[in-house]
Amino acid sequence: MIAVLIVLVVFGSIFGGSALITSIAGQNKLRLLQEKRAIAELETAAKRPAPLLAPTLSDPHAAPVLALKLPEPQRSQALGLLCQIQDAPAGLDARSTYLVKQTQADYLPQTLRAYLDLTDGARQRLATQGMDAQTLLSEQLDLMTQGVREALKLDHAAADRMLTQGRFLRERFQGAAELGELSLPEPHSRVPLDKV
Repeated sequence: MIAVLIVLVVFGSIFGGSALITSIAGQNKLRLLQEKRAIAELETAAKRPAPLLAPTLSDPHAAPVLALKLPEPQRSQALGLLCQIQDAPAGLDARSTYLVKQTQADYLPQTLRAYLDLTDGARQRLATQGMDAQTLLSEQLDLMTQGVREALKLDHAAADRMLTQGRFLRERFQGAAELGELSLPEPHSRVPLDKV
């Protein structure tokens, strides 16, 4: 009787264990499919051009409002950068769009606030170190302007597509040539239709 119970326990654990393994494997496949679907949705969303946010002039911390408080020529620099951002095409790739949006929403306003929040003591401290606040602001505005200009020139998505196509062609044709899959019929020989 005990031997029968032992045999039942052994067979039960084998069949129950394989069902458990099958269940886990199925869950893993489902999880992988869900992850692939989520990645595909993110890639699709990234391919859609996202509109740039229009600055709200009612916000006292918005870059246009802050730019108007600057002395010349920094005011013109900041407003020129804002115009460059506003004129950015809608079909930018994801990296360029991110840089332009961040410059408009974060980098430029923070830079302008840092300058406008300088106290007389802070200006004196900069002066003792041989730095002028207006010159520093101009340099920072130049850096952002150059960065945005370069981002607008670059098309990362087109370059990525070209690299992807090159990898595909290398895999397809180099691998096929090595395996002998690219055997074409002689130009003047006739191949029966049932052989094609």
